[in-house]
Amino acid sequence: MSTLRGARLGALVGLVLGVLALGPALAPGYTLHYDMVFTPQLPLSARTLGVDGSVPRAVPSDLVVALVSTLVPGWVVQKVVLLGSFVVAGAGAGRLATTRPGSVAAAALMTWNPWVAERLAIGHWVYVAGLALLPWVLGAAVAHVRARADGPARERWALPVLLVLAGLGGSTTTLLAALVAAVAVVAAGTGRRDRARGLAVVAVVSLVVSAAWWWPFLTAAPWSADPSGVEAFATAADTPFGLLGSALLGGGIWHEPSWPVERTEVLVSGVALLLTLAVLVAALARRSWWADPRRRSAALVGLLALVLAVVPATGPGAALTTALVEHVPGAGLLRDSQKLLAPAVLLLAVAAGAVVDGLVRARAGVVLVVAAVVWPVATLPGLALGSAGAWGSVDYPAAYVSAAAAVDDAPGQGAVLVLPWSTYRAYPWDAGRVVLDPWDRLVRRDVVRSDDLPVSGRRVVGEDPRAAEVGELLRGDAPAAEQRERLRALGVRYVLLDASQPGDPTTSTDLGGAVVVREGGLTLTDLGPTPVAPRRDAPVGLALAGLGSLVVLVGAARAHRRVPARRRADDATRG
Repeated sequence: MSTLRGARLGALVGLVLGVLALGPALAPGYTLHYDMVFTPQLPLSARTLGVDGSVPRAVPSDLVVALVSTLVPGWVVQKVVLLGSFVVAGAGAGRLATTRPGSVAAAALMTWNPWVAERLAIGHWVYVAGLALLPWVLGAAVAHVRARADGPARERWALPVLLVLAGLGGSTTTLLAALVAAVAVVAAGTGRRDRARGLAVVAVVSLVVSAAWWWPFLTAAPWSADPSGVEAFATAADTPFGLLGSALLGGGIWHEPSWPVERTEVLVSGVALLLTLAVLVAALARRSWWADPRRRSAALVGLLALVLAVVPATGPGAALTTALVEHVPGAGLLRDSQKLLAPAVLLLAVAAGAVVDGLVRARAGVVLVVAAVVWPVATLPGLALGSAGAWGSVDYPAAYVSAAAAVDDAPGQGAVLVLPWSTYRAYPWDAGRVVLDPWDRLVRRDVVRSDDLPVSGRRVVGEDPRAAEVGELLRGDAPAAEQRERLRALGVRYVLLDASQPGDPTTSTDLGGAVVVREGGLTLTDLGPTPVAPRRDAPVGLALAGLGSLVVLVGAARAHRRVPARRRADDATRG
């Protein structure tokens, strides 16, 4: 079976399972759940460009969404990204198998697994999109390092293009793609020179295309992260089989409410673990597995990912990770160690496809082949229908839309402070679902809000020094007039208060000021002109990333155009 047919079949599987998994999240409207926040039109602002001085967590992914949402409504962008991630992941995994049932099995496991379930449950849509690229990165990296010098140029350009696409998702997607590509280059290379060249391509392209976030991080944002986040965000045991058993299945996110209920049940999770071990043993114990460069690469990067995800959750590993977070700029990326299991999911998908390929060639019974294909879905029903009905689609109330317009149209410069002081909200019009405060995505103006993260009863301190200073001020007992003056000195001119929301009971919400808008429980007040101009750094990193991406895409396009010309020349020679 050709890789094209495998990709088409895998895409179909991804489409079907994506519809089944997302369910009500595909209805018109916005799915607002934990960190998944889309708005009617994400504004092009200093924050989306990564030049407002804050930690560039959503750079450049928010910029991509902002640009696309100028053409179509934000809810359409959201649905396309969510469902498209399933389709792309299924197609990439399906093309790595050699039989139709094998393609179905690989695509099913790549799109329906605890890692996807838990990351979707907490709203990490960018991570799921990054996972979708990994099977494509694996194949492209192997093809790149094994391509002959006189072979088709597009075989060498596919990897840089995919690394550019991964860079659009930001730091985590870049890290995952670079990890898979680097290991594949080393595992599949046939000589030191090939490996060195391949690693250089991976390093240079990944570094350049991710400048959109590392440049503002190193030059503007605070370097340090709260080391207590290492323990708070470490891989957890979400099954009765401990840390390693949970990680082998691809689960173990630190956020317990995101665990599918069947993960905590001995019978269902036990069956899933036994089948996972059976698939891995059946695949990796075969000599033919290690002879195939793509499968060999998948095994090595998957096992490495398992180690990287589990070690920070152990005593010595936690101590080492804490030291890195405290002393190495950017090491905060390692706090959420469970996300590093994504390449292990890739290994499971490739192994599932290989095992089913073998069953088909051995002419095993139909029942056995079908069981090998459908077991990922059967052992994880909680992923269906939007995390067992937890998701939905809603519209923003008219009061929120008009209040957002009022914030942007208000005269003068200065930031807007969003109260009550809380990182997450639970709106009655969103069925009380917990969602990250959306106001910094609803308005162009600079937004000040809490960025502390409540995790398992503890508070992980955020990384925005201005937000920390404002939080301390609001928790203090200074008179309202004094608080107003100090807020203005910090660059805050407007205050937006949502009466429907609970917040930190120790913080003040009565700051006075002139009322600008009062509608639908929202009150916008003006504290008066501020002497502090908003911070606006030059988008040097974004320009560097854009230029590097453009060079890669132009080179790939030229290489693709040369292929037909070469084929015509070869045909003429043969004639």
